[in-house]
Amino acid sequence: MSGKPVGRRFFMAGTAASLGLVAFGGGVPAALRSWVESPLGDLTPGDGFHFYSVTGSIPQWSPGTWRLVVDGLVDRPLALSRDEVAATRLAGVTADFHCVTGWSVSSVRWAGLPVRGLLDQAGVQARAAAVRFESADGVYVDYLDLQTARTEGVIVAFNMNGRPLTAERGAPARLVVPFFYGYKGVKWLRRLTAVAETGTGYWEARGYAADARIRH
Repeated sequence: MSGKPVGRRFFMAGTAASLGLVAFGGGVPAALRSWVESPLGDLTPGDGFHFYSVTGSIPQWSPGTWRLVVDGLVDRPLALSRDEVAATRLAGVTADFHCVTGWSVSSVRWAGLPVRGLLDQAGVQARAAAVRFESADGVYVDYLDLQTARTEGVIVAFNMNGRPLTAERGAPARLVVPFFYGYKGVKWLRRLTAVAETGTGYWEARGYAADARIRH
């Protein structure tokens, strides 16, 4: 795995799991919140978000060679370039962003490609029941059942608040599921794979709830 190091204060998945932290429902113990929520000041542009990386680095990418791949149980696999994305009209989604550790950002404006449209373009086969989302960090994966993935508002975002995503926000692409907590929003997204059944996502394997729906 190659990428830009982000220093020592990243959210360490293995350590959090070994301490038995479950960041859904009961949340993170108060005594540890100041540690796991610490933003990296030199990477955070004051947009209200905190920065997390489970690998301690930011994946590198090149606009000339980057591709968003849609494959698996599809009839017409896709490999969209950045130029192809730029030539496509993006859909806008505005929603509050909620992290299970307790912080939120109000009215975030995302713009990107609807996952439903990508799946239709690729021709998802009848035996597919879920979509696997893969990060370019080589570690982080998550899943949505096909019905959820095709819900209006679920997008592969390229812009946030009127500007292209920054590196710490997941550039060049990230998954946005506006009605789920943020850990379902895979950053540095590089691949969507239609699969026969829903698997276990990165944080679900470490104690997070599979149902990440935000309930007020």
